[in-house]
Amino acid sequence: MSELEETRRAVQKRYGEATIKKGRNVVQPDRISTGIFTLDFALLGGMPMNRLSMVVGERHAGKSMISNLLIANAQRMYPDKVVVLLDIEGTFESTWAERLGVDLDALEIVECDSGEMAVDVGDAMIGTEDASLVVADSIAAITPMKEQEASAEDAFVGLQARLVGNFVRRMASSLVRERNRGHVVSVLFLNQFRSKIGGFAGFGEPRSIPGGKALEFATTIQMIIKNKENKGKDAKGIDTITHNEHAFTITKNKLNGGPRTGEFIMTRSDDDATGLLAGMVDDSATLLSFAKKFGMYTGGGSAWKLEFEGYNLKFGKAAQAIQALREDSDFYWDLRTEVIRAQAVSLGMTKEFIARI
Repeated sequence: MSELEETRRAVQKRYGEATIKKGRNVVQPDRISTGIFTLDFALLGGMPMNRLSMVVGERHAGKSMISNLLIANAQRMYPDKVVVLLDIEGTFESTWAERLGVDLDALEIVECDSGEMAVDVGDAMIGTEDASLVVADSIAAITPMKEQEASAEDAFVGLQARLVGNFVRRMASSLVRERNRGHVVSVLFLNQFRSKIGGFAGFGEPRSIPGGKALEFATTIQMIIKNKENKGKDAKGIDTITHNEHAFTITKNKLNGGPRTGEFIMTRSDDDATGLLAGMVDDSATLLSFAKKFGMYTGGGSAWKLEFEGYNLKFGKAAQAIQALREDSDFYWDLRTEVIRAQAVSLGMTKEFIARI
């Protein structure tokens, strides 16, 4: 027996069989769909499991919306497990979350009255095998006990960043430990922008992200979300928001190449013409255009055909195909998966990864 083999056996005996493995055995993680086609396409299926991810944005940008969609899909993907929300801000809104598909009975809300509580409970929940996803809302709201107990006149330079750094390091270590014991769980951080001191200068980035550099280095996925609200009138003639135009920028992706920007529309009120309900993402037209890019949607004039595994359908016009995708969720999901698979193949992903999308 070689010295390497002796060392490997000793390490595995002490720390577990999965601690040391061949590089060939390290595979792409499973993904949780975000429920947004353009974002899933860019991430090759959605947010990765057993990784730290972060969504950053200004107020009303759509951070909670994305987290709710992710929570709903984690619940569908792992029906026997629960999702944990660390409600650090104390602003969870159950009505909108349920409209976005969240099963409130399978969601554990932890109202954190201090940053230290968020760190300890978050780390404990990651180590709980019944948990599939832990969401921290938000990093910017984490407040150390010393800051809470002291006078408003006292200054605590870097105290929050150190606490967040401890939070991130503990969670990263816990994810490795859980992965080695076969527990699939993921972490999503929500964060907000803050203006830098002197940020009014005409050069450089005027905004900063709370939490220090540890947070930015430890996350596998980082993205910025933006929102433009569109106003109109409802059936009673009352002013309302009809839909949101969201745009995202993926600023860090350690898992795959591909697009780093995208857009999507979320309906905010029921639309009788399309059949879309408030809280639904209207991206069927975008999905169809991507199917055309990959040669699945072909034809011309009034003779178009949508053909991929298990489907061979004819449509006179694109509007008919779009409406069919809106009305049939299974049809939509199958085409969405096939398009993402085609993108993964073009990026050189393995067949094993393709099968898990």
